[in-house]
Formats: sequence, C-alpha cells, structure tokens
Amino acid sequence: MKIKHLFFNNFGLKVTALLFALTVWILIAGQEHAYLEKNFEANVEFFNTSENIDANPRPEKVRIKVKGTSREIKNISADDFKIKIDLAGISQGTTLNLLAGDFLELPGNIDPEEVTIHPRMIAVTVKQLIWKEVAVKVNFTGKPARGIVLTKKIVPGKVRIYGYKSQITAINTVIVEQSVDLSEINKSKTLKLYLQKREEILRVEGSEEIEIQLVVEETNKYETDKKK
Repeated sequence: MKIKHLFFNNFGLKVTALLFALTVWILIAGQEHAYLEKNFEANVEFFNTSENIDANPRPEKVRIKVKGTSREIKNISADDFKIKIDLAGISQGTTLNLLAGDFLELPGNIDPEEVTIHPRMIAVTVKQLIWKEVAVKVNFTGKPARGIVLTKKIVPGKVRIYGYKSQITAINTVIVEQSVDLSEINKSKTLKLYLQKREEILRVEGSEEIEIQLVVEETNKYETDKKK
C-alpha cells in the first residue's frame, strides 16, 4: 500500500518531470549528433628550409570549411590545422604550384572527405640568397691644391654583400654615402664614412664603416722649385 501510495502520489508532477528530463536528453543528444559546418584559417608553413633560400607562399593562409557532428568539431580550433610544406633539397630559385590539400594536417577525428579548402592551389616563390664580394667606391671631387701630392687609400677596398641572387648579381661596386672634396685636403687625415644604403643589399659582412686614408706626401714643391 505504501509503495502504491509513493508511486501515485503527485503522479502528474512526476510524469511532467520525466517528460521534461526526456525532452532535455533528446535535445542534448540531438545537438551532439547535429551536422554542422565550421570555418577556419590555416597558416602556410615551411620546414627543412635551406639557409640560402627565402620562400614566400601566395596566399599565406588558406580557408578551411569542416563538416561534422557537434561532438566532432566543437573543440577544434584554427591551431589544429596547418599547411606544412617540406622544402628539403630546394636550394635554387624557383616557383612551385602545389595542391594545398596534399600538405594539410588535420585533427585525428576529422574526416578528410568532409574538408573543403580554398584556394586549392598555393604558389610558393623560392628565391636564392647569396654572398658576393664587391669593390668599395668613393666619389672624389675637386683637385688637390697646387704643391700637394696626395695618396688615397680605401679600407677595406672590398666588402661582401648579401641579398637575393636575382637582385645583387649585377652589383659590382658599393658607394660611400658622402663624397670627398680633395681641394680641401691640406694635411694627412683619415675620414670615416658609411656605405650608401641600397634596398637590394640585405646585409653587409662586418662593419659598414669605411676608412678613407688621405696621405699628403709632399707640399709646397711647386714653390720650392720656382725659387730654385
């Protein structure tokens, strides 16, 4: 009798609560199995890259659309997707046209058939970087004053520059940024000047400071000879 009383006591409320719980469970279960779409962006990355090359992808990111159940995709983020391209063995300038899907890394629970990538193609421009030795040039203006014999020495006379092979191959000299007026030199001196900046030159080995050693070897010879 007590069991029957417990069972039927507030029977309506108990049925309502049971139906409510069942509805909530169905909704949650339905959400977990609902088919959803989610969009991400993945960076294009390189590995096994030679020190003497510079690689640039176009585009730098690809858009990824993933389909799956809520349970499958609710915890994934953009960090779980990467386009990783192996550049081992590439040491010369070239252009590579690659299928993004061939290099896409996915989370283990994602079906590759449910992934759409845009754009599908990635263009990778590879440029070779080189060191090259070139001469240092100073623009001298004017002439030494009468009676002055002047010896000029540039230290260092050559420097090594670094840049893209396609841009620095034709460079044979680098110029000091400031010209030197020889008419103003009346005694030995050493000038310290810097190389002129050029966009093509990414780096100069060592210091960019150049010494111009100006040695006055003989003065007033003209006047001495005239007196004799």
